[in-house]
Amino acid sequence: MPGKLLSIASFLALACASQSTGGQAPVYKLLYSPTSGAVPGGNPNVIFEVEPGLFDVLSLRGVDTFGPSIFSITGTGTFKVIYSFQPTSALMSTFVQATNGEVYAPAFIAPNNFYFSLTPSGQNVQRYPFPGQWGTAWQTLVVPPNELYDIVGAATGGSSTYGFAQIDEAGKITILHQFSGNDGVPIGNNITYGADGNIYGVGSQTIGVSPGFIFRFTPTGAYSQLLSFPSFPDVATLALISASDGNLYGIFGGGGANHTGEIYQATLSGQLQTVASFPATGMTKPLSLMQAADGNIYGSTNSNFIFRYNLTTHQLSPVYRLDPYGSQGHCACQLIEGMDGKLYGVTPVGGNYPGIGAVFSLNIGLPKPKPFISGLYPSSGSVGERVILWGNYLLGASSVAFNGVPAASVLTTSGQSVLVTVPSGAATGPVSITTANGSFTTTENFTVQ
Repeated sequence: MPGKLLSIASFLALACASQSTGGQAPVYKLLYSPTSGAVPGGNPNVIFEVEPGLFDVLSLRGVDTFGPSIFSITGTGTFKVIYSFQPTSALMSTFVQATNGEVYAPAFIAPNNFYFSLTPSGQNVQRYPFPGQWGTAWQTLVVPPNELYDIVGAATGGSSTYGFAQIDEAGKITILHQFSGNDGVPIGNNITYGADGNIYGVGSQTIGVSPGFIFRFTPTGAYSQLLSFPSFPDVATLALISASDGNLYGIFGGGGANHTGEIYQATLSGQLQTVASFPATGMTKPLSLMQAADGNIYGSTNSNFIFRYNLTTHQLSPVYRLDPYGSQGHCACQLIEGMDGKLYGVTPVGGNYPGIGAVFSLNIGLPKPKPFISGLYPSSGSVGERVILWGNYLLGASSVAFNGVPAASVLTTSGQSVLVTVPSGAATGPVSITTANGSFTTTENFTVQ
């Protein structure tokens, strides 16, 4: 069903009311913003929660003493540098936490491309070189049970070549596919893990030129194209997510009924439809997307709005507008939902003078997210087998049970993964997990052999 358009009058009414999910007025809090270009933490770009109320953030800005840095920030604003990459000219753009609990970050320090791994507290730093002339395109993705994937590139003979790479947790980098001929080139902001176990991203036949398409990789590197876009209105912002309804959702910064941006839905069978168009003025040009535990999709625009797209009602509405002059940060904002239900965001510009970025929280009344398990890896095994529970909002897991029998060993390795051991006495049946926010029980059984 196509999304309904906001009239300018209704849009302004919603924006002024600053409606939240729970009916309360949104509460913004600035957690960190450098007050000088000579201190760490400038240009924050990526954030994830490592334990309830504690977040790791990647800062891209190098200064005299600090290169690009990973720092921690609490929900109350306590700041601590965890690790700084040297030299200060190092280039980075993303980092992730894998199912072993380690943080992985691709980097470039002339003339070498490589991955780092380290603990969330900055210990045990390891470095893994790329093969040949390959280097990251900054789209690292964690996929269960224990792999990372990335879009990679190499400059050869005055032109660029692109590929799809697998990185195991020991740091081995394998180029699984090289784009050539009718493959086109990858151009999106990210790749995403689909409900069918495949990896999806956005590309075009040549960089920035129609026709555009969504490509698909199997975990072993088999390449295909899911669908082609009938038009390719804006290639500057091409975020793509996999949602809880099993579909992919993406944005164009142009297009839609008003040519100011759209949200589209792509099914994994290749059907495409525009589900929401952004208004003619105000909340225009979407830049980022994420899904919260309430099932709705949220994102930011280059006009500093945080928006909501309701998957049930198909309504697009503003949730909050950061100060349009940038004192609260200037979007695009990467947003996540914390275990406390608040949205947390980073923006590489704006905030305190001199305006080199901000980390913030935004309470819009979302409930604390309950844990969710989408997969067991492996799904069968004997007593003593180590099993990865994969899902969402798993931080702070206090217990896991196999058909009612508690696991003796429970290790939370990321917000998406928990490592457990099949306990003595376990029998075939569902697996349940409990956090401070609630419990979840799988509908599929773990088979005890």
